[in-house]
Amino acid sequence: INAVLNVTCDIYNELIPLPSIESEVFRVLFYDTQKDKLLGDSFIYDVYTDPGSGRMGIKGKVSIMPGDYRMLIYTFGTESTQIENYDSWEKSKAFTSNLSEAALRSLSLKAEGDEPISYQPDHLLVASSELESIPYHTGVYTIEAEARSVVESYYLQVRVKGLEYVSSARAVLTGMAGSAKLNTREADMNDCKSIYIDLLKSTDQGDDVVCNVFNTFGRIPDRDNQLSVKFNLKTVDGRILEREYSLNELFESEACRLHHWLLIDDEIEVPKPPESGGS
Repeated sequence: INAVLNVTCDIYNELIPLPSIESEVFRVLFYDTQKDKLLGDSFIYDVYTDPGSGRMGIKGKVSIMPGDYRMLIYTFGTESTQIENYDSWEKSKAFTSNLSEAALRSLSLKAEGDEPISYQPDHLLVASSELESIPYHTGVYTIEAEARSVVESYYLQVRVKGLEYVSSARAVLTGMAGSAKLNTREADMNDCKSIYIDLLKSTDQGDDVVCNVFNTFGRIPDRDNQLSVKFNLKTVDGRILEREYSLNELFESEACRLHHWLLIDDEIEVPKPPESGGS
């Protein structure tokens, strides 16, 4: 977790809170190498610091017979990220739920076409091994693995003129992967969704902006895929202002490729609320 863009490094806006990466409990799973069958299921949760590198780790003891296995280890207990088919090496995946119709109505949002809107995933640390051989031994046999997140974090920002008239802001980003396969630790490019993003008020070099860091399993890289973001601003007097931008070129920009910064070079103008009449 030492080099997760926009979480532990490459922070664009230090005025806003950042996503956290919880890694206190891990689930350890062993599978048959020939059949897609779960053979061992344990939890480890002893936190320690490596005296040589100073890096934090998690350790624990599991009971498993000597032999050859497929091994999967992942963070247990994430809030938004859910695990499906954990008992299958081939089918296990991480995903998030879609927003309900009631939630979409309350947020004044709607899904475009057939692409549902889902919640953002929490960072999920995963380690996997196609072949883990445990020899016959006396005492304790140690397996070491390095887990990394299957989730990416991006920073999204657009300038706003009249930010004092905005009571809340949100965005919907299209063309994102809706899940990740645990055994390969890769996003499922056949599972396309939009994700919902709460936005915060902030400033950037004296300009008022709405922005936030958001999490995703990754973007769908198909060149025919239209990446876009729709901003939804609610004013203090109840108006809803929407503005949509294409992100195809922005995702290819140097700022995005190197730092995962999506900096929209435009300004949304929010008119002053009309003055109420009276006698």
